[in-house]
Amino acid sequence: MLTLVRAGLTAALLTLAFTPALAADGDKAFQRGDLDQAAIKLAAQIKQDAGAVTKPVAQLRKDADAAFQKRDFRNGMVVLGQLVTAAPDDAAAWLRLARAVREIRPRDDREKNFLLERASTAAYIAYQRAKDRAVEADSLALVGRTLADRQQWRNALDAMRLALLLRESADLRGDYERLRLEHGFRMLDFTVDSDAAAPRACVQFSEELPGKKTDFSPFVAVAGIDKPAISVNEKQLCVEGLKHGERYAVTLRAGLPSVVNETLARPPNSPSSCATASRSCVFPARPSCCRAPDSAASRCSASTRRRSS
Repeated sequence: MLTLVRAGLTAALLTLAFTPALAADGDKAFQRGDLDQAAIKLAAQIKQDAGAVTKPVAQLRKDADAAFQKRDFRNGMVVLGQLVTAAPDDAAAWLRLARAVREIRPRDDREKNFLLERASTAAYIAYQRAKDRAVEADSLALVGRTLADRQQWRNALDAMRLALLLRESADLRGDYERLRLEHGFRMLDFTVDSDAAAPRACVQFSEELPGKKTDFSPFVAVAGIDKPAISVNEKQLCVEGLKHGERYAVTLRAGLPSVVNETLARPPNSPSSCATASRSCVFPARPSCCRAPDSAASRCSASTRRRSS
């Protein structure tokens, strides 16, 4: 990202060229306390609803197949509830239950929320009980997609990221990258502190940055300054000690980390989106977007001149 800052009227060029860096997590790396509690409640509720299961597991699987051939997902959900009651450690059955619930057309918004919660919880149970890597990956992918439907963006992204580590999938990769652009770790805004004795240029992000022990110098460069002063506070990174009347080129390099195992994503290439290409803005007013060349750059003008009292 390239930002040009100077006193009076300062030109800033921000170029985003970031690539994802996925951490290599171990087995059952996705753990969520709320889903753990929901899983306990769901398993108990399904067992209560199923009552005494008299049919053998093989017959229940056939009954579920028959229901799905008719696209009778509601009855299929009931049958699969009996199946996971009879075989509670059958991860594939829990995954099939989650998929069936997700196929049900809700009658209203209340039922929609109920079904999405049940689907994500059943998929989470499948993931936790899976011993087969393929079932584990499919279950976690479904957890992510369903949590995205519930607008739980961070949990959805984490689940998808870990599912991709288990098994790469073009479809899931596409879903993950699209979700990351809109709701993942990203730059939200940038400001210039023009009232300070020593102006500074700051970038605000959607997620917290690592603490003071992290060395950000490999990711920040300022033309003409060998070792720029960098400060980080929660979701903001600043280049400190700039001078009025000077022009600077500040580059944020690919790989800048966050605390959520994501680096900054490349902005979309749609010219209708403010984050896509060039935009002009005047501080302290909020940036205004305009039509721009098809590139991944953002151009801004900013003033470091102190406002008169």
